[in-house]
Formats: sequence, structure tokens, C-alpha cells
Amino acid sequence: MTKVLEDIRVLDFGRFIACPYCGMLLADMGAEVIRVERTGGEEDRTHGLLGPNDQNLSYPSYARNKKGITLNLMNKPEAAKILQDLVKKSDVVIHNFTPKAAELMGLTYENLQKMKPDIILTAISCFSSEGPYRNLPGFDFIAQAMSGSLALGGYPDKPPIRAFMNPMDYSTALAASYATAMAIRHHDKTGEGQMVDLSLLRTAISMTTPQIAEAEVMGKLRPMIGNRAAYLGPTDLFQCKDGYVFIATIMNSLWRRLAKVIGHEELIADPDLHNDLGRYNHRKKIDPLISAWTAERTVKTVLAELEKAHIPCGPCLGLDEVAHDPHVQETGMVEYIDMEEPGLEKMPISNTPFKMSKTPPTIETRAPRPGENNREVYGGLLGYSQQQLSEFEEQGLI
Repeated sequence: MTKVLEDIRVLDFGRFIACPYCGMLLADMGAEVIRVERTGGEEDRTHGLLGPNDQNLSYPSYARNKKGITLNLMNKPEAAKILQDLVKKSDVVIHNFTPKAAELMGLTYENLQKMKPDIILTAISCFSSEGPYRNLPGFDFIAQAMSGSLALGGYPDKPPIRAFMNPMDYSTALAASYATAMAIRHHDKTGEGQMVDLSLLRTAISMTTPQIAEAEVMGKLRPMIGNRAAYLGPTDLFQCKDGYVFIATIMNSLWRRLAKVIGHEELIADPDLHNDLGRYNHRKKIDPLISAWTAERTVKTVLAELEKAHIPCGPCLGLDEVAHDPHVQETGMVEYIDMEEPGLEKMPISNTPFKMSKTPPTIETRAPRPGENNREVYGGLLGYSQQQLSEFEEQGLI
């Protein structure tokens, strides 16, 4: 089957989440993505909770479908020549270094252009390649804090609470893969390369701008109210006999259905509850009634009654339950791969977050070990001899 990006070669210098996930998406769509890491492997293999092979359990997801080579970019000038040969054979370079770090490794757009004038560079960082913060390191949590996102989470008189699934990393990765595809399309039409510049903070602020507008235009700071949706509702997490269910009633039509289901149809005519804002302002009148209704029922019963009324709802699943949910299983939302290592014969990995009817993304190969494809890439693609490769290894270059 023809893959959309099968004639595209990407050099992936990404670490941790945003950049590797971008490379993963490009690889799933057929691009030949070559992960380049320091000799012995990068630190993102061994941070956080480690699996049976003493490696991070997210690495198999983000590095699947990629080839793996090693290159010590700080070993100059020998490494610079190898880098140049790699870039000349590639269409796209992606990395998540600050401008200063990129300069030290020869990965600035200006330097890459000298090697290959039509190269596309996708650079992801916390703060972007411009501005006073451009050379500061940062992670998803920093972008959440500086975008106002943290100020939206938590409870009154308590410290802010961050989102726990690294939304800025993953959203930036999605934007990066989209922007890279657009840059490839532009190259197809004009023959021109370009630099694609993304930052976790820009992504985060693009999400919090509506709430920034509330502060700037209305002079109102959105309140910290836990799981409940501000100015909407009732939308919150409610406890049942054996677990929790999230109920989302936005708009009057859904509210009318919910009022009927919980046995309080009289609330529909209450003038205080005539719109979302009114129901938010008078939540102390509504929420106890919903809580009392769910508390008398099991999760299964609550879901059945709400789904019958077409009210958006869902169970609060534990991480040990998600992969076994029948809908998740039938639609293949969690994929499994054999890492060819003891204890990892059936490793759960994230599936591509979209499907396509004509050119579907696929997962074909496991994540590579450090330098696993050195001979294939350096020998087969670049034409270095076996003797040269042995010398590179002795010098600590690869």
C-alpha cells in the first residue's frame, strides 16, 4: 500500500515527548524517520518509570517505525562531516533544542541550509527561537504555568494543579507534524525549504487565549473550581456506589433531559436556571440533587440511564482498565508490539490518533536500540566502508 510520506526522509534529533511524538506521526504515515542519538543512547530512554529492560515505557511508543543511529555531535569536526552527509540525503530535520544548543551541535537553520538549501527544519522548544526566553530550557509543566493554564486548575484557597497528561507536549507535536506536512507540500510546489518554529508556550497560550480574553475584556479571572466547568453546566464528576461518572450538560436541551432523568423536572421552569451561566451561579442548588441521584446507583446504572436520554457521560476509568474497555479494544485505540525483549513481548503502545480510509497510518517496526541501524544508514545510505565505520566507533563518533 502506498504511504503518503513514503518518499520523505526525516532526521529526528528529538528527546522526551513533543519532538519524538512528531517524528512518530510522520513515521506512521510512511516517512523514513531516522532517530539520531548520542552514543550509548539518550537520557529520554531511562527517565521516569522503567520497564523490565530498564528503559522508559513511553520510548517504545514514540520511537516505533523509526530507524536508530548514534552520532556524537559534540565530537567536531569529524561529526560535522557525517552530519552534513546525513542532511544532504534528507528532506526534513526535526529537533527540540534551544537556539544556543542547536548552534553548538550545528543544527541551526542557517547551518543546515548551507548543507542542503531546500532542507526543512522543524524546531520545537519551550519558548521558540525568538524572544528573551529563547535559550531557557523548559518542559510542558513550565508552559502550563506561564500560559495561565495552571491558574485554571485546582480549588479555591489551594495551590494550582497542573494537567497530568502533558497536553502542551502532545498538542505541540500534533501542530508540528501538521506544519511539517504543510512545509513538505510547499516544497513540492516550489522546491523551497523553510524553518518551522514551534514552542510549548505558544501552543499553551493558543489554548488559554479565550480565558485571557475574559480577563482582558471583562476583567474577570476564571475561578478555580476543580473538575466543574466554569460558567457551564452542570458539568462535573459525580460519585456513584462503585466509582465515578463524569456528566457534561452544556446547553438548555441537555439540562432539560438531565433534570427529567434525576427526577427534578420542576427545575426546568426555575428562572434562576434558564441558561448555563445561571446554572453555574446556582450550582449549590443543582449539584447536591445530582450527587444524591448518582450516589444511590452503580456506575453501570447511571451510564445506562444517562445514555438512554442522550446525555454526554463517561465512567472514570483507572489506567489498568482503559485498554480493556470494549470500545477501546474494538477500535484499536491501544496497539501492542513485541519489543523482542523478556517481559515486553506484548508491549502496549499508543496508536496513531487518527484513521484514514485510503492511506492509513500503520505500525510496522518496534523502537530501535541505540545504534541498531548504524550499518544500514552509514554504510548503505551514505556509502561509508566497514573500515570507516569501525574507525568511527573507535573514535567515539558513532
